[in-house]
Amino acid sequence: MSLSLQIVLSGLAAGSVYGLIAVGYVLVYRLTGIVHFALGDLVGLGVFVALLVTAGHGTVTQASASSWRFAAGLAVAIVAVPLLTAGSWFAIIEPQVASRSTLRWVAATAAIAFAIQSLLLAVFARPAYVFPDPLPFHRAGNDGVVSVAGATFQLRSLFVIVLGLALAAAVGALAGRTRFGRGLEAIAEDAEGAAVVGVPRDRFVGLAFGLVGAVAVVIAVAAAPSGPFSATTGSLLGVKGLVAALVVLFGSPLRAYAAGLALGLVEAVIASGRISGHGLGPSYREVIPFLAVLALLAVRGRVGAAEPE
Repeated sequence: MSLSLQIVLSGLAAGSVYGLIAVGYVLVYRLTGIVHFALGDLVGLGVFVALLVTAGHGTVTQASASSWRFAAGLAVAIVAVPLLTAGSWFAIIEPQVASRSTLRWVAATAAIAFAIQSLLLAVFARPAYVFPDPLPFHRAGNDGVVSVAGATFQLRSLFVIVLGLALAAAVGALAGRTRFGRGLEAIAEDAEGAAVVGVPRDRFVGLAFGLVGAVAVVIAVAAAPSGPFSATTGSLLGVKGLVAALVVLFGSPLRAYAAGLALGLVEAVIASGRISGHGLGPSYREVIPFLAVLALLAVRGRVGAAEPE
């Protein structure tokens, strides 16, 4: 029972990060019809911008989290990443989308992803870095590890789950209860019709891209302290978020978030779960979910192709 609770909490914490990234993919897709392949790398960029401001190329420790430089690093990341995300839409991606060439926008978003990753690899040469936890969870329990009902888990896992739920709910409320959200829905349904009734498409889409960038920074702050973070970690998180978005076919943001939770839970069960003393182990935690999603997409594709027009 205690091990099961531990697996569930760790899986939901990881899945919360995947789910929020999936929400970003869904928002961009519903507004523009494209997949923003650089979204995961924006998560990595947010982490390393904060690290660069905090300690330059030097070692960052948990003590850095109490310094003003770390607070400044987080502030710079929260401002810089949304600006870069929105700027990349206006300067690079939108002209390719306007050309109605799928190849061009795919190339543009992939090029942004590779550019971010190459820059991070060039500036941050070590294999992995430690991102300090901005909240003092290490002061609770045994260095942030607590035991409840016989289960031992990191207290910040609960924080990440609650934060993910709050952000997913906030995005849902933004989409349904505000003028900005209703404008985004109108653009997603009919961009030309939205423009006719006065919805400022370019401004709203730019703001939405900035929102996605801001969410990426929050995800980064939530996810990075859980383990070593490298220049390619953001890309891997992005792939997992994309898998969750694909499972729900870029449907509603809340469904995408739920799919992310499910993916994290499945990974945790594969990595740590055991039946009669036997288990697959951590090496299969990413392989099997990806293969299952590919199989699901293949089945959906065949079913769709077989349906009469």
